[in-house]
Amino acid sequence: MSDQTYLTEWGLVPEDDDFHPATTDDPWWTETVWFGWMVPERGLLGYFYPAFRSNLGVMFGNVLVTDPSAELPWEIPFFEEYWHLALPTGLDLRHAAFDNGMSVECVEPGRVFDFSFEHRKLSLNLRYEALMQPLVTRAEPPFNHGSHIDQPGRVTGTMVLRGEEIAVDCYAMRDRSWGIRRDGRQPQVGYAYATASSQSAFLSISVLKDGVDRLNTGFLMRGGTWSKLVEGTRTVDRDGNGRPDVIRIEGKDDLGRPLTAEGKVVSRQVFKCYPSMFCWNSLVEWELDGARCWGEDQDIWHPERWREYSQSLGD
Repeated sequence: MSDQTYLTEWGLVPEDDDFHPATTDDPWWTETVWFGWMVPERGLLGYFYPAFRSNLGVMFGNVLVTDPSAELPWEIPFFEEYWHLALPTGLDLRHAAFDNGMSVECVEPGRVFDFSFEHRKLSLNLRYEALMQPLVTRAEPPFNHGSHIDQPGRVTGTMVLRGEEIAVDCYAMRDRSWGIRRDGRQPQVGYAYATASSQSAFLSISVLKDGVDRLNTGFLMRGGTWSKLVEGTRTVDRDGNGRPDVIRIEGKDDLGRPLTAEGKVVSRQVFKCYPSMFCWNSLVEWELDGARCWGEDQDIWHPERWREYSQSLGD
């Protein structure tokens, strides 16, 4: 194992990669692991998302692949959802394999992870390698429920989708969270990111309030210097069905550097991993600091708010 002094510099500890015993008996204590990947030239976007509710003794989650051909879970190239699986005993998320075919292995703490999946229609053999320090949020807005880690990386390997082997070599995001995540309290949130290289990237996390989608937290990596975003807005141009089409991020980091990024949606899918969460997850081609690059936009609503908004479009 290589020297791990980078963990301290990044605000991490080795235990961040392990399973976290609940610090309360609240049934809503939840832990999640998320890895994304993409094949931009084909408009492919993939998600690997196991989640755990240890006080209830269950795990759930999903694996999916979407492309421009469809948006609904039952129509996209691959979607498999798992609910109420028994929580494995002695769970260690640094070395875990689950009965649903998902597995994750921490190769180097906070930096390198292998994740895989086996299903008759999809198999994954992918490695994530961090490009830079993560955004670490511990009991701060908008993640008051607990801890959250968001980190860009390079994902490489292969996927076999319905018999076709597809090479993966992209920049994408991973995140980890643990804490109390209650259902029914879903604000309208925007989660947008783009990665051009290990020297150039951004992440914007915003919350809609009083009609303004205002940046809450995030980071800017420019010229190899990483700093937190401290102010800004997310603006979304929507199509006739209300779906995100063009996204603009404007902001400023704590070094005073301005951020302007604009992205065009290439493909999208409906993601509903919790009863009170409806999300348009979009693969986006971004322009960042004059460079074309790839990332995502997650347009998150409470289902009732989306229903009201969607119905209003026909008025």
